[in-house]
Amino acid sequence: MKMLPFFEEIEAEGQDLLQRVSLSQLTGQLGPGLREPLAKYLSDSYSLLAAGNIQDPLRPEAGPVAPFGYCTDGDWTWPSYWAYFVREHGVKPPDEFIRHAQNRNFTPPTLTEEELDRAEEQFEERFFA
Repeated sequence: MKMLPFFEEIEAEGQDLLQRVSLSQLTGQLGPGLREPLAKYLSDSYSLLAAGNIQDPLRPEAGPVAPFGYCTDGDWTWPSYWAYFVREHGVKPPDEFIRHAQNRNFTPPTLTEEELDRAEEQFEERFFA
């Protein structure tokens, strides 16, 4: 399973195991026409873990507004805050992920119980093994 990177500016358990990128460097890199469909794809996919909201490091005065947890579409997994940062700040995910979502017409698949169980197992092995 592929994984979108963590943001360097956000602390999270297990983040040292995976790629990290700078949120501030990716801000404003995504064109306005992709923001909403991509954010919707990211937020409408299956939740593997929800842990409340965290502060937006680009707008700390807003308080805890970005959801924190993990989501999947069965092929990719990502910190759930990606949807917020795509929508609010135009943060650009890797091109490979954008093509992946476009190929699905920005509609997350409906996963069977088996597919969701497999995604959860892979997630747990990566983070909690």
